[in-house]
Amino acid sequence: MFKYLVKLILPPLFAFWSFALLIKYSPSFHQVSMDNLGDDTVYGLISYHKIFAPVQIAIALLTQLLICLPLWRKIVVSRAAAITIFSVLVLICAIFAFGISYTIWDSTTSSSKLYSTGCFMTAVQLYYWTVDFLILYLLDWKSIHAPKAKSEDETE
Repeated sequence: MFKYLVKLILPPLFAFWSFALLIKYSPSFHQVSMDNLGDDTVYGLISYHKIFAPVQIAIALLTQLLICLPLWRKIVVSRAAAITIFSVLVLICAIFAFGISYTIWDSTTSSSKLYSTGCFMTAVQLYYWTVDFLILYLLDWKSIHAPKAKSEDETE
């Protein structure tokens, strides 16, 4: 039960902490304030992230419980499923990112703004999922790399 709770809580928190560290120690993101919240800029996104972080962490924990851990169990059981799961995950991240980008895009600006915002949002989502699955991989290191027991047919 303890290991399950660690798998549930640690990956989302670590992903959010790594985002926070990237934002805090990146010299280009030190101009964040409440004035930027409604802007269509990276600073506005970071301001949003700082204000709504508790809600986002709660959503991340639910996502971990309902989506990530069941997918992880399938990956551990069948490594061949990993390629399919990660390919579908990339596609879903891109669809949602470009859908949100299209929703917030001002049509008076160029379509390159839509494309760059969509790519940025896709990269943020993929970073989150990569960190999440990497932490799960490290937590399950022993069970993944444990030698498989030989069946009775192989020993005879």
